[in-house]
Amino acid sequence: MLRSLQGKIFAAPLAVLAAAVLWLTPAAAENIPFSEGLLWQLEKDGAPASYLLGTMHSTDPRLRELPRQIDEALEQSRVAVFEIVAGQDGAAEMGQAMQLAPGRNLQDIVGAELFERAAAAVADFGVTPEGLQRMKPWALGLFLARPRIEVIRQAQGEPAFDFWLQDEARRRGKALQGLESYAEQIEIFDSLGEAEQVAMVADLLDDHEHIVAQFNTMFRAYLKGDTATLMAVANDYSGVDDVEATRRLAERMIDDRNRTMAERMVPLLEQGRAFVAVGALHLPGEAGILSLLQRRGYRVTRLY
Repeated sequence: MLRSLQGKIFAAPLAVLAAAVLWLTPAAAENIPFSEGLLWQLEKDGAPASYLLGTMHSTDPRLRELPRQIDEALEQSRVAVFEIVAGQDGAAEMGQAMQLAPGRNLQDIVGAELFERAAAAVADFGVTPEGLQRMKPWALGLFLARPRIEVIRQAQGEPAFDFWLQDEARRRGKALQGLESYAEQIEIFDSLGEAEQVAMVADLLDDHEHIVAQFNTMFRAYLKGDTATLMAVANDYSGVDDVEATRRLAERMIDDRNRTMAERMVPLLEQGRAFVAVGALHLPGEAGILSLLQRRGYRVTRLY
């Protein structure tokens, strides 16, 4: 079961952990630029319009019922661009990267008490204590950051919305392109100190009973295009022991990647007719992708 889960859940791990980090990171919900809306039109210098969609990494089938505006934007585009393009080679690379080096085990890193709590929390996913011992702390966080139904549905073959959207783009004959590589995502995780990883696991375990409620709140807000509420959920500081470490983690997973992805979008936007889909929480805010592109001179218009 663990190996089958690796190929499905770990295909886009930053989408999972970035949301978890934001649940535990403060953010002022008021006065956030671009805090309402999921689909945006981007225009500059007479080039054909491009589109930027905020997605949610969830297997809920309601997300696959594309609103007309999103369906038309995808249909009119020549290329579909995602945070990362799913593939078996990349998933295998990520699965290998989540394993501790030979001779090491998770319990020695997180301690017996935290390991016991973690083993109980992931037992329903089919992860045995022996399998858990081989996992890096950040890999454990991928399980703890999601409701049980999401993990189970993905293990059963239900695609998360962003990956379903990739398949839909392929079906429509669109060229696919990624803004990040698996190696880059792995480097972000592996660059975290073990103390930071352990703190993240501890915070997720302390808040684990609220994961479903938090996820459902964010899901309902997403369906409404209400990114202000998404950010308001992120304003909850409860359960965070090391505030500065959490801020550093959020900077790496959110703000740094926003700058990288915005930079890599520009050549595609200059050609026009690009359909770009990234996690919705990458869009709003002064450090969000929409603000970054607006400061580069792009006219940003909400479509949905």
